[in-house]
Amino acid sequence: MRRFLGSLTLLCWLPLAARALASDSLPGNAPAAEHSPAGRLSLVALEREPPRPNVPTAADLAALRKAVDEAPRLRKPRFDLVQALFHAGRLDEAREEAERFREQDAYNLVAVRLLGDILVARGETKRARRTYSAIVELLPRDVEARRALATVLKQAGDLESARAQLRAALELTPADRRTEFELGDVEYRLGMVESARGRFEATATAPDVNTSLSYPAKQRLGQIYATRRRQALSAGKTSEAAELGDKLSALGIAGGVENDIKVYLSWDTDRTDVDLWVTTPRGEKIFYSHKQGRGGEALFDDVTSGYGPESFTAPRAQSGEYTIQVQYYGSRASAFKEARGEVIVLLNEGRADERRHVLPYRLFEEKQVVTVAKVRAEAGGER
Repeated sequence: MRRFLGSLTLLCWLPLAARALASDSLPGNAPAAEHSPAGRLSLVALEREPPRPNVPTAADLAALRKAVDEAPRLRKPRFDLVQALFHAGRLDEAREEAERFREQDAYNLVAVRLLGDILVARGETKRARRTYSAIVELLPRDVEARRALATVLKQAGDLESARAQLRAALELTPADRRTEFELGDVEYRLGMVESARGRFEATATAPDVNTSLSYPAKQRLGQIYATRRRQALSAGKTSEAAELGDKLSALGIAGGVENDIKVYLSWDTDRTDVDLWVTTPRGEKIFYSHKQGRGGEALFDDVTSGYGPESFTAPRAQSGEYTIQVQYYGSRASAFKEARGEVIVLLNEGRADERRHVLPYRLFEEKQVVTVAKVRAEAGGER
């Protein structure tokens, strides 16, 4: 997806350790692989972020401190110093500098996010959660702050609290389709399918919404309509199934809604330039400049603005391993170069044994790549 970092408010509210907030464990890559079978298909979760090869030296840190001393009111030198201390593992010093940053600029979401990340890394998860939530107390009518906090809560697994934040944000700006879409997405995860369907339909058909938002709403609707169509067919309700089939066709969803493997690259920052790579068992890499695989795999929706998502499908998975990666292509227009989001993997999409996996990722520098998962397709079960 050809996007660039522009909305700093949303960027700085995707925390390093949202899952750690839910489990009170330290952040970072998964300590053990998650093996989730779905018939002949299984998924192993791998990295949430790439290794950090360049640990700042004492000389680097001294230079960064000097930059802060020379321009104490500038945000970027403070941001760089706190991040460098964090990456160097000097968490006490990082916390002290982050607190100074926040004291100087209490309404700065970057400072709040940095402090929260450091507290999580120190094991102070309850204090970190309070820190992340503080910006809503400071800016109770800031819709983007509430949406960003909802992202933190969502990735931590606290969907009910995320829904509460998004409902409050929507009350502030009832015509905000982005907030309505995010609320629908949370409600869909909570099993509130009827409410979610209404929100997705409103977003997909609104005349003032561009395709960067209406298309992902149509993708979610496709999943809902496909499930209902299967239920109608099972119950012998042929006319209802035909009507739902017509609705599915009218959505025009690339890749369809029944696949062995579907992968969405989802993100929470407008104009971020991140790409989805999937390497097939034959060693063929499917990505933005090679979108069609020899085994029928395909990449769709290389979105150039907005929130995507970009998606990959394997209608009939080849035997062997599919490797799923995310690359941080680049950024401009922001001094805070970082990319965060989620990879959503559906196995046996549109079938009774469908499985959904949500895998968060974080990238720190341009050209970095993170391997988020591998999907194994066993031999002998190709459809």
